[in-house]
Amino acid sequence: MLGLATSCEKANDLGLELPGTSPISSQFLDLPVATYTVRQQPVETINSNQLLVGRLRDTKVGTTTAQAYLNLQYNSFLSPVDSLPSKFTGVRLDSVVFSIGFDKVYGTASQPLRFDLGVLQQPLDERTVYNSTSVPASSVLLTNLSAPLNRSVQVKQRTLASSTTDTTTRLITTTVIDRVVRLRLLKYAATTALANSVFSALQSTSFNQERLDAIWKGIALTPSTGFADNVVAFNRSYNSRVIFYFTGTNASGYKSKFHSYSLVAGPLPTDARTTGPKYFTQLTTDFSGTPLASLSSTGQQINSSATDGYTYLQEGTGLATRLELQGLATLMNNTEVAVNRAELLLPIKQNTNALFPYPTSVYLYEVNASNEPLVRTVGATSYERLVQVEGAGQNGQSTATSVGNPAAATLYPSYDSPQYYSVPLTEYLQAYLQNRLDGELPSALLLSPILRTNPNLTLNRAQLDTKAIKLRVYYSKLR
Repeated sequence: MLGLATSCEKANDLGLELPGTSPISSQFLDLPVATYTVRQQPVETINSNQLLVGRLRDTKVGTTTAQAYLNLQYNSFLSPVDSLPSKFTGVRLDSVVFSIGFDKVYGTASQPLRFDLGVLQQPLDERTVYNSTSVPASSVLLTNLSAPLNRSVQVKQRTLASSTTDTTTRLITTTVIDRVVRLRLLKYAATTALANSVFSALQSTSFNQERLDAIWKGIALTPSTGFADNVVAFNRSYNSRVIFYFTGTNASGYKSKFHSYSLVAGPLPTDARTTGPKYFTQLTTDFSGTPLASLSSTGQQINSSATDGYTYLQEGTGLATRLELQGLATLMNNTEVAVNRAELLLPIKQNTNALFPYPTSVYLYEVNASNEPLVRTVGATSYERLVQVEGAGQNGQSTATSVGNPAAATLYPSYDSPQYYSVPLTEYLQAYLQNRLDGELPSALLLSPILRTNPNLTLNRAQLDTKAIKLRVYYSKLR
């Protein structure tokens, strides 16, 4: 007997391909799920597609602080050797600008980002692993700098003439948001000395990465004390650089004020001719004053009953939701029942994406009682066990024991009912019930937006309505 709430539907209505002889009915039951909010740490942030800086306070989770640490790079691919100041005579430094482009603001963009500029005491080591908990030594040069995030600029763009008979193009002026933070280093005494030292080195014919590292070991960008209005996501861009503008005479005797030379400082586009310098984001979250205050260390969990019946998923903070599937004993080794389809349904609390967008992809890790991912070894490589895409098994291997194709829960939009995530679990549940997972059975599944191979770093968050989370199982009773 199935002791849980069940319902009957015609097999054709479900779209199930059932055998024509054995099954005599097709039904579904909703298995309950026990839920907890869990903290995963650390988060992988090294050389991600985004570099986060700022601090933001919200009532649900607390205060999240993002600090960025960057190496500088002498890059002859992006700044040719012929443009070095050493190739000119009578050089004079006119301006030095540190710039870095952004594409996202968490919090308000009407208020500027307020930050401190520091220098690393040692460049980030190529052999060291850095993540969201790493703390490199640095010292502050400038404090409480202000970077507007909603400043507009006018740009000229070419467009086709409006007439169908006129194929010429016209220049039009368009107003756009200037998504670049700029800092003029010669404006401040503390950074003027640093800029002059680097420019002097650039005039040497023996300038190289080692000489650059000896003078300027790296950059630290940290939110100013007391600031908590926003967190800015700096993206991959050719704006990630320190530009030296100077006057000089070239080899042909031509003197000009329009010479410049750039050092790379931040994430380069993925299609750049060369790899940029090393960088990472340090992320901390103070849960004080929120229902999550007891999440002081990795692996700890809070029952959803202590968080008003909701759990959280958020990438940068490392928040995830532990799902303990209940009632599986009803189906396990039941020879009178055949599981035809299973689907995990995860409703989101409505209107909770004003501050942080919903994660577009979330994944299911198999974990133990301490919320540590179980591991599967294939050949000489160990992989964290994640629920795989249905039908991903190859060469006779079961999907439930394969690796490399993690299933991403789909976010379904809705205008008249709560949005929800859904992920098929048919093959996984069949393997679980028949004890074919090729290893220990997990004590739970951990729903998380974090995937180690995903280069994106966001603060996207979902608040799940745990009262409506269910594992819906369609089954057939056999004779």
